[in-house]
Amino acid sequence: MNNPTLFTMAPAMFFVFAATAAEAPLVATDDNKTADELEVIKVYAQRRAQDKTEVSVAVTSLAGEDIAGRRLQSSTELSGLAPNFVASTVSGEGTTPSFNIRGVGMFDYNTSTVSPISIYSDDVVSGGANFLSSSLFDLQQVDVLRGPQGTLFGRNTTGGAILLMSRQPESEFGGYVSLDVAEHNSRQLTAAVNAPLGEQTSARLAVNHQDYQYSMQNLFPLGQDGGMRHNNARLIIQSDFDQFSLNLKLHSENVQGAPKPIYSAGILQDAASRAPCPLADVGSRSCVDAFGYAVPSDDYWQTVADTFDKKHDTESYGGSLKLTAEPASGYQLKSVTAYKSLQRFHSFDSDGPGNFIEGSFDSDNSFFSQELSLAVQGDNSFWTSGLFYLDESLTQLNDLDLFRDFRLVPELAAIPAQFFYHNKLDNSSWSAYSQWEQTLNQTFSLLLGGRYTREKNQYQARSDLDLVPVFIPSLWDLTGEIKDNEWSGKVALLQKLSERHSLYYSLSRGFKAGGYNAGYATSPAQAADSAYAPERLNAWEIGGHWQSEKTTLSFDWAAFYYDYQDQQVFVNQTSGPAPYHVLKNAGDSQIYGVEAELNWRIDPAMQLELTLGHLPKANLGKYQTEAVLVPENRLPFTSEWMASGQFSYDFAGMLNNLQFQLGFVYLSDFYFDQYENPYTEQRGYTLWHSRLSYQPMPELEVSVFGKNLLNKEYTELRFDSIAALAAVTELRGETRQLGLGVTYQF
Repeated sequence: MNNPTLFTMAPAMFFVFAATAAEAPLVATDDNKTADELEVIKVYAQRRAQDKTEVSVAVTSLAGEDIAGRRLQSSTELSGLAPNFVASTVSGEGTTPSFNIRGVGMFDYNTSTVSPISIYSDDVVSGGANFLSSSLFDLQQVDVLRGPQGTLFGRNTTGGAILLMSRQPESEFGGYVSLDVAEHNSRQLTAAVNAPLGEQTSARLAVNHQDYQYSMQNLFPLGQDGGMRHNNARLIIQSDFDQFSLNLKLHSENVQGAPKPIYSAGILQDAASRAPCPLADVGSRSCVDAFGYAVPSDDYWQTVADTFDKKHDTESYGGSLKLTAEPASGYQLKSVTAYKSLQRFHSFDSDGPGNFIEGSFDSDNSFFSQELSLAVQGDNSFWTSGLFYLDESLTQLNDLDLFRDFRLVPELAAIPAQFFYHNKLDNSSWSAYSQWEQTLNQTFSLLLGGRYTREKNQYQARSDLDLVPVFIPSLWDLTGEIKDNEWSGKVALLQKLSERHSLYYSLSRGFKAGGYNAGYATSPAQAADSAYAPERLNAWEIGGHWQSEKTTLSFDWAAFYYDYQDQQVFVNQTSGPAPYHVLKNAGDSQIYGVEAELNWRIDPAMQLELTLGHLPKANLGKYQTEAVLVPENRLPFTSEWMASGQFSYDFAGMLNNLQFQLGFVYLSDFYFDQYENPYTEQRGYTLWHSRLSYQPMPELEVSVFGKNLLNKEYTELRFDSIAALAAVTELRGETRQLGLGVTYQF
């Protein structure tokens, strides 16, 4: 390790809490909790309900009520709510999202990507990039696990896992209806009903409808401002018998609308001299692009984009069947079978008012997985083993249209080109995993975990090319197969200093298989160079979980060091007029950092929640070939500092049933690609949110809420289009939004 001070100071600093912790038992149930105590949330980091002090994992838990109260609509909006965790819609809502935990992520535009971070929705893994985005409604809890996960979960991940847990059926009839209206023509309706179907069976139906526009105003004639309509439904049927239970889940999603219009910011003072515009002026009317175009307004949320024909359409459905049996005391056998299908079309504009860089994603995905696991509870041990199988198929009919406006200009007619991609990818993976936890004595417990993975990726990539004089079928037609197999695992020591205070020390080895990145290649050589090799990660970590005697205060921390080998990195080559996106293996990378979480019930009326993440070093390992350069720069989309917090106050002393929350999320400076071009840097920013709620009666709640309260200007994406357009393509974040919500429970 290059920074031993980080790891020698952190344990010493946090061992102070051990000396002050009393030996009284931890209060862990609502029945025993007094008004000034924190609600104790069990975590599922080891696939069973446990107190945080019993796990050797860095995990953040978010209650479903908190997610609903913050008006979080999608899994990408969880960004910043856990230390060193960032999420984004990479090239606009509706495309593949990006998740980044501790600098490990996949900032990729292509639908063929498999992220190093997986989402598990009710024990079912997300699969490929198309399945990563999830609507957040009617949830019981969300757990964010940081670090490699593989000895307990179906799919191996090097970065971490996000566990979404739906609210389950209950034996009594009941439910709720919640309606939100807000600025930007935003409306959201969420409803759920719980119904007993017999003595042993219950069902829960939850639906969610969202309809909204983006805050960007498009000044282009016939241009769309953009917006989406989501319709989601989920049905869960639970049957409990003497020695086994059945859980059937069916779900569907429909998303339609138009993508957010982009902002094309020229970087030249004038097109003739091509003198660069001062960095501070980029995005203003004083700068132009390669064609002399300047934006017509200095209003941050006004743009001109030719989007009249752009649209988005997603149709998705699926189901899972979970069988849990207890054949004998201390034994639990579980089977989880899942199937998902998704069809998605998304067209995009990357140049503003012209027709220079445009295209579409058209995907057809199918997914099947089967997991079998056995858990055995001993007097001083817990053993879990499982088998996992996954089969996923992806068909792409994408296109990339370059410089269409030149087709009618005879002198420039040789430049335009439109590529039509016909790709087929099949991924199959099976693995065996096992984890054993053994109590050694009253203080120490040992954890040993192992996993063996075999994965096969088959691909067929073909492209047709349309030029002005000719149409070239099968410019390239490639087939190939990539096979990987690997052992990975974890060893950890848990030290219980008291019933409320524990430390853990762990070493994990993560593995992610190689594959083929079926993106927007523009030559046979690029298409042939799109295969990539596996990546491996060795992660050393020390951390702690502490709670005060009456659970009025909890504190969690971790310090970690990552040694990355052959890290898979998305590369945006910016040297030519045509975009070249490729996923390649960098050299050996190093990441280290610290993180902390504080939850403090100051008194019965006040509560404070804070998270802090710090990544002093998160650098790529250098990689270079004749076509691709990955410099030894900081990882894209990785802030050195990030923090979030929320303050809650109950006005019971002045007006009963009135509550107030004020929170923030802060990200320090980061870059959107690996070259650290100052034009693609996002400066640090803070987003504030707030909510005021009142319950005139127990069944009814009325609230007002706000997002981005200070109207902060920030970007969700800055894409380097300088070589082609002398411009930076931006997707700008949402402006301030105020709204009103009403919830009725029955």
